[in-house]
Amino acid sequence: MFIIQKCKAMIILAMCFIYMLYFFYPAESLFYLLSMFGFVVFFISVTSVRGIPKYITLTLLSLGCIINITSKEQPLIASLEGIQQNLPLLTLIILVPLLSIPLKTGGYFASLNYFMKKWENNPRLAFFGLSSFIALISPILNMGTVKMVHEMVQKLNISPKILGKSYLIGFTSAMLWSPYFASVALVLHQVGGEISRYIGIGLSVAVIQLGIGNLLFNSSVKEKLSKKEKPRPTQVEVEENTSFHLRKIGKLVGMLVTLIISLLVLEYITSISMLMLVSIIAITMPILWGILTFKWRKLLLEWKNYSRSVSLMDNEITLFLSAGLFGRALTNTTFASYIQTFLLGFAEHSLLLFVLIIFGLVLVCAFIGIHQIVVIPILAAQVSASNLGISPEFLALIFIMSWSMTAVLCPLNAINIIVSKCLSRNGLTIGFRWNGTYIMSVVSLVIVVITVYGFR
Repeated sequence: MFIIQKCKAMIILAMCFIYMLYFFYPAESLFYLLSMFGFVVFFISVTSVRGIPKYITLTLLSLGCIINITSKEQPLIASLEGIQQNLPLLTLIILVPLLSIPLKTGGYFASLNYFMKKWENNPRLAFFGLSSFIALISPILNMGTVKMVHEMVQKLNISPKILGKSYLIGFTSAMLWSPYFASVALVLHQVGGEISRYIGIGLSVAVIQLGIGNLLFNSSVKEKLSKKEKPRPTQVEVEENTSFHLRKIGKLVGMLVTLIISLLVLEYITSISMLMLVSIIAITMPILWGILTFKWRKLLLEWKNYSRSVSLMDNEITLFLSAGLFGRALTNTTFASYIQTFLLGFAEHSLLLFVLIIFGLVLVCAFIGIHQIVVIPILAAQVSASNLGISPEFLALIFIMSWSMTAVLCPLNAINIIVSKCLSRNGLTIGFRWNGTYIMSVVSLVIVVITVYGFR
């Protein structure tokens, strides 16, 4: 079984590196080789997918091929191009977890554990610490953030409700601004926005979102503490140097800032796409870490763990590849024209109405099992920022917000599923009951911001 997983991971990584080679040297032979790897990876991954996701991905792939056969002049070439459509994004998704290797070997989680032990009997500080730390490290660890943090804090005296709220609020804050997230990378690529112009907008909204989450939580805690006796703090088992752990957290912030600045500088001085730059940084970072720290043995161990996790990314791989083929097949079809007319009809009446329709469509599709990676590119491809009278970056914010808010509410979404499993709670309870007020507050605020300041 281990050998099969290892071979599978090597095939998937080979597809990523062939894509990167093809990006710089677009030879015809590499085009066919890359397409072949795309289909091979899809079919070896789809055999491990279970339930609704399997039927959705197979349906998308089949429909894409049928549309190409019936409406394209060169259906084979169209299908080969379609399987490559989301490869830039899939390569990013597969390679970005490499950034977590320095984080795991640097002892940063020990610093989180130190502070959480001090704050476990103070709900406000525990919530602030967890949500902020998750917002900080999610751009590096992505989906793995919640699992790793939960393994560390699950034995502490922190209620599941605090954990459920802080996990989702922290994670979705990172989804709004980080170019290392699929939501930001894909949408900016689709609408033609620039990361250097968007990051200030996205980061500002993320900070506001994190602040709203903490304010709402603090007000609810105040109510409860007025009815109950204030909990007494417990003695921390081992006295440690607070300044040492603060320096650790400071280094982590410095690492994240360095990653973002590196991306912005490289995007400015090169003509390389943001998706490719992120992938290159993800590969380079662990190597530089090894050179600077000489922790090659630990890095090798983390590489083995990473390659094992790559072989288990079946849902993501099949969904991204099939959605790319289907979305590419829809381009310039009658159905695409209908979508464009439908969306622009609402936009002509009101930008606010357009935003609400986008949020509603993405949410409804998510609840019937259609992932944002399928819906949002189709919608984004049919509207132009200039036609709406807003900048591409604000159009991107609309789609990214709909992605992140849906991720909280929908029990079929990956992050909601992860939190549900960690806390042994129903996904609807975590999404609507625990975070419903927060979602409504954030969406209302962002709608106001987009409506007032979104115009050029």
